[in-house]
Amino acid sequence: MIQMDIAKILVIRKLHRSFKHLFIAILFILIVIAIGTVGYMRFENLKPFDALYFTIVTLSTIGYGDIYPTTHDAKVFTIFFIPLGVSAFLYTFSAISMAIFEGRLLEVLKLEQAKEEIKKMKDHIILCGYGDVGEYIAKNLKSVVVIESREDRYSELVESGLLGIHGDSTITETLKEAGIERAKAIIIALNEDPKTVFTTLIAKELNPSIKIYARANKKESVNKIRLAGADYVICIPEIGGREFIRALEEDKD
Repeated sequence: MIQMDIAKILVIRKLHRSFKHLFIAILFILIVIAIGTVGYMRFENLKPFDALYFTIVTLSTIGYGDIYPTTHDAKVFTIFFIPLGVSAFLYTFSAISMAIFEGRLLEVLKLEQAKEEIKKMKDHIILCGYGDVGEYIAKNLKSVVVIESREDRYSELVESGLLGIHGDSTITETLKEAGIERAKAIIIALNEDPKTVFTTLIAKELNPSIKIYARANKKESVNKIRLAGADYVICIPEIGGREFIRALEEDKD
């Protein structure tokens, strides 16, 4: 863990230096453009906008068409100006590439650090599914590891500071990665009942003593999920219906 934190600090420092280089590169290009504009205004007697246009055409190395150096001084200036401009763009490209690479490296380190934390967890809760229900549960629990198959939702849970596994809970390896054999409970909040049944079966096989709390999206799925080994099954439509009836009865009173 200490080594991982040190590596993370080093990458953050490199990332800071990368953005510093990027800022310098952008400043460098602006200075080069300014030099070119002033230079062509002087040597070709161009107006500011025409000089700027000439400068951009020169830096892009696409060749001259409607405008090109005509005086000896302008040609000499262009000979030295083109290498300067090309160097500025190459430096900027390298700075951008470095920032992107080190940003991704930092993300990889975060994921590796999360995996190390999960490996050390014991008596934790595994949550399968980070939808509307799963998100509410995750934010109100401590010591929880979330399993989410959708990449966008997985990114959201990582950004919110939660520990997570990007994978399918119906796959044995995914549950093992989440520490199913050391967990005290698993909450299956999936939108698909067949996947809930399958996840329940695998969870019970890997850890017979684990408590399983499962969500049923259809009333007819409740018994199937219980038979698969779930200790508690909550039928979302049934709960919603009860709440409506309770609200109506309270209004009558």
